[in-house]
Amino acid sequence: MMSKKIFSAQDWENVPSEIQQAHTPSITPIYNKVEEDVESVVREIEQRAIDIASSYKDWVELGFALVDGLGENGREYYHRISRFYSTYQKEETDKQYTHCLHSKGQGITIRSFFHLANQAGISLAPSNKEHLSILPNIQNGKTGNWIKSEEELPTFPECVFEHLPPFLNEVVNNSISVDDRDTILIGTIVCLSVCFHNVCGVYDERIVFPNLYLFVVADAGMGKGALTLCRELVVPINRNLHELSKRLEQEYKEAMNAYIKGKKDSGRSMPAEPPMRMLVIPANSSASSFLKILGDNDGIGLLFESEGDTLSQTLKSDYGNYSDVLRKAFHHELVSLSRRKDREYCEVANPRVSVALAGTPEQVRKLIPDAENGLMSRFCFYIIRFKRGIRNVFATSDISQSKNAMFKLLGDKFCHLHEEFIRQGNYSFSLPSDLQEHFIEYLSRVNEECCDEVDNKMQGVVRRMGLIAYRIMMVLTAVRHLENVHRNSSSLDEAEQLVCHEYDYSIAMSICETLLYHAVFIYQNLSGNQSKRFNSASQEIGVYARRNTLYNMLPDTFTKKDYDALVSSLGENGSTANKWIEAFIKDGKLCRIEQGKYRKIF
Repeated sequence: MMSKKIFSAQDWENVPSEIQQAHTPSITPIYNKVEEDVESVVREIEQRAIDIASSYKDWVELGFALVDGLGENGREYYHRISRFYSTYQKEETDKQYTHCLHSKGQGITIRSFFHLANQAGISLAPSNKEHLSILPNIQNGKTGNWIKSEEELPTFPECVFEHLPPFLNEVVNNSISVDDRDTILIGTIVCLSVCFHNVCGVYDERIVFPNLYLFVVADAGMGKGALTLCRELVVPINRNLHELSKRLEQEYKEAMNAYIKGKKDSGRSMPAEPPMRMLVIPANSSASSFLKILGDNDGIGLLFESEGDTLSQTLKSDYGNYSDVLRKAFHHELVSLSRRKDREYCEVANPRVSVALAGTPEQVRKLIPDAENGLMSRFCFYIIRFKRGIRNVFATSDISQSKNAMFKLLGDKFCHLHEEFIRQGNYSFSLPSDLQEHFIEYLSRVNEECCDEVDNKMQGVVRRMGLIAYRIMMVLTAVRHLENVHRNSSSLDEAEQLVCHEYDYSIAMSICETLLYHAVFIYQNLSGNQSKRFNSASQEIGVYARRNTLYNMLPDTFTKKDYDALVSSLGENGSTANKWIEAFIKDGKLCRIEQGKYRKIF
């Protein structure tokens, strides 16, 4: 660590940074208590006399992290932390911090400091819940370790629930377990996403709406039925639309009767059949029926099904069409269906579809047969892990305190708030520039980690997870705005601006980080043997297999130039592959003949 080696750009360029960019966005404007958090963690480090940066790489990274968060003020903390190394030298440490301070940034942020502390066993739980802590979601750490077994899959961190919009807080307070709470939260966000069809933003230079796709995966009897409660939140809106349809149908019948009676006497035209208005679309609808309903509802609909058997039967008979429609609808692309037999043609422009499904692992395969299927990256997956036990099913005998009754009341409340929200007109969502920089930095780092650890096809999953995070921010922002709608004084002709709050940004990113672990698990299993049930991920898939492939392609003797050329031809990340040389040497597969020249050991 702090021997005699001082930072140099040449040494550091072979260490994968969090993001390769010229400027590291400062997160200080987002969180105003960085130093308070750092001080709290450093005090615990001192109390426990722990060395949190035992390697040179970690020590240099620690310097960059403190520079990013505190600038010159981080120098004292660098010394306070570094002195627990056995050969700590004040002058050398001071010189190293100056090097870090004068560099142009290597993509390392203050979050790396907290990650190093957490790896060393320091608790990162915020002591003051009145402010949004800068502490990252500590369940994964900077280096990812994205491949997890089913037992290791994380749940949403507690920080997600500390600053939820008031209405969502009311909803999740009705949960009875951690998995139940997570399912209800993400299920609610997805079900409500279809209701905010008057909210749009610009992502990747395209107009997007908040719609989300969710698949809750669990074995029978493991609690995925909690998703059904989320449906209750939109039932009043759906019921109002059904009642509107009945009135329109009655008016149509009366007009049709009048037309039939009077068509010989006048030139009146035949009345048009009214649209079938609804919000929640049953998953047992055929693809043509699904499109017809969407067309009747301006492209807006929630495909909801909590019973896997119903879903699997529908997919068995109509899978191909559904897959195509759902893939296009996710990006609001025009969807159409033509059937020669019935001379039927349906077309829906700008579909705004949300999907909430629940089923077993095998039922996931019926919807998404393999990892190459485009639906895989469009869905949020939440896997409820198996837990043995029976919960208290007699927690209440009061019907008014049942979950059904509670969610019915919440549904009525949301319906009322939603009416006011829609009445105000259209809304334009945006993310502040400092959060935009943060978002790009984080997503770039995670993309590198997932591609390195799993494979390059994970980039599609990470990219769409970015869009999913943005849409979750839209939903959170809209829900937070619900109870403030009456304060809006802008013109109905002009879209009101909805700016994402830092709380909602942080919540969305923490949720999506957890969902990405679950997505990697699904991806790994869909990539494996199709006949096997979901098992824990094999280490022979991903980075290990790619590293072995590279090794096997190397000649018996080669130079660093030869190695770099092979790395480039395989499309691997250069800085990551440079680390593999040392790994090969450590594993006894390579020996260094001279500077820049190596020989394979058999």
